[in-house]
Amino acid sequence: MAPLRDYGPHRDRRSNPSKPMTWTGRALAALAVAAALTVACGGSPSNSSAKSSPTPTKAAQITSVDACSLVTSADASTATGATLTNLAAGTGASVPGACIYGSQDSQASVLVFAQTYPDTTTADSVSPDQLAAVMNGQYGISNAKPVTGIGDKAFEYTATSAGGGGIVIFVFKSNVVLLIAVSPASDPSKVEALARIAVANLPKS
Repeated sequence: MAPLRDYGPHRDRRSNPSKPMTWTGRALAALAVAAALTVACGGSPSNSSAKSSPTPTKAAQITSVDACSLVTSADASTATGATLTNLAAGTGASVPGACIYGSQDSQASVLVFAQTYPDTTTADSVSPDQLAAVMNGQYGISNAKPVTGIGDKAFEYTATSAGGGGIVIFVFKSNVVLLIAVSPASDPSKVEALARIAVANLPKS
């Protein structure tokens, strides 16, 4: 597989070329590759994931999700303690399924990524362990732990890299898989609070 290319908003690089790219900005490319690999290979959940998998239902499915409507810039700013804005708003460039909040004056950033699947069973077959394993080589994702009370199931990871570290949480709700990454971050409760907000703001199926 060819090396992953870093993704970073052009606005940051023009205005401050020396500013290191944050972990969440670079993680987006790895996430896309990981998700594609998992689905293409028919990846199944790990034992820990399978045990907590909900029973599939025939409920109506969510057809589309706007990641920026799940977590607002105000929510992201509260979680990081810095004033963050939607980086795509100033450039006109966006990444499908993703919303990235950042600042010209801080290394703080929040990445929200949402992916819808045809049904709950398909979404539930996505393994966060496999996604994390693919991202681990470049971004140092480790220390997985299940988190209760968020969505149908959720898993949290810590992350470290040369550009900064943080906390990542994968959330499964109905036929949607969410990823929220906060960098820098050391308080899981703030990331989990963002995840709860995101789940509450999902479209009603």
